[in-house]
Amino acid sequence: MPPATKRRLRTKRKPLDTTIVVPAIEIVQGRGRKVFAFPVDGKMLPKFASVTRIARTESEGVTGYQRPEVLSHISQIRKYLESDSPMLPNAIVVAFNRSVRFKPDSSTASAQHGRLGALHIPLPPEGEATPGLIVDGQQRSAALREAEIKRFPVFVVGFIAEDEAEQREQFLLVNSTKPLPKGLLYELLPSIEAPLP
Repeated sequence: MPPATKRRLRTKRKPLDTTIVVPAIEIVQGRGRKVFAFPVDGKMLPKFASVTRIARTESEGVTGYQRPEVLSHISQIRKYLESDSPMLPNAIVVAFNRSVRFKPDSSTASAQHGRLGALHIPLPPEGEATPGLIVDGQQRSAALREAEIKRFPVFVVGFIAEDEAEQREQFLLVNSTKPLPKGLLYELLPSIEAPLP
C-alpha cells in the first residue's frame, strides 16, 4: 500500500456535532418555571422534537396526548409555505427534558423580564428519543418537514417538563381556547388577499 494511502487510513474522522446551540431568551414565570424563546430553522425541528401520539396500553392506561395528524390541514399549510411570501409568526411549543441546558450570556446585561443566552439542545442518534416533544404546532411542524423549501426560520417556545403529566397539562391549556366564530371569519376573509390554510 502506498504511504499516502496509509496516512489517509490513519486520519480520524471528526465526530459529528451532537448538540445544536441557538440564541435564546429565558424568562421565569410562576414559582421559578423557566421558559425559553428561540429561533430555529423549521427543517431542524424533527431532529430535536417529536410527537407523542395518544394510545391506550394494557399496563399503563393512556400514553401520549397528541391527536393523529390531519393530512388535509398539513397539505394546506404546506401549500402556504411554498407560496411567494409565507409567514408563521406564532411559535411552536416544545416540552424539553432535562438534557437541554440554558447558558446565560455574561457579556450582555439582562433585560427587565428575562436574560439572553444560548440554549444547548442535544441531538440524539437517529432512531433514539428526542429531548423535546411538541405540545403545540404538530401540523405546522409536519408541513415544515414536508414542504419543498430549503429552510424556514420559526420561533419555538420551550420549557423543561418534569413528566408527561405536565406535558399533557400544557397541551390541554394551549388547545382549549375557543375558536373564532364562523360569522367573524366570514366577515374577515373577503378583505384578505393572501392564500390562507
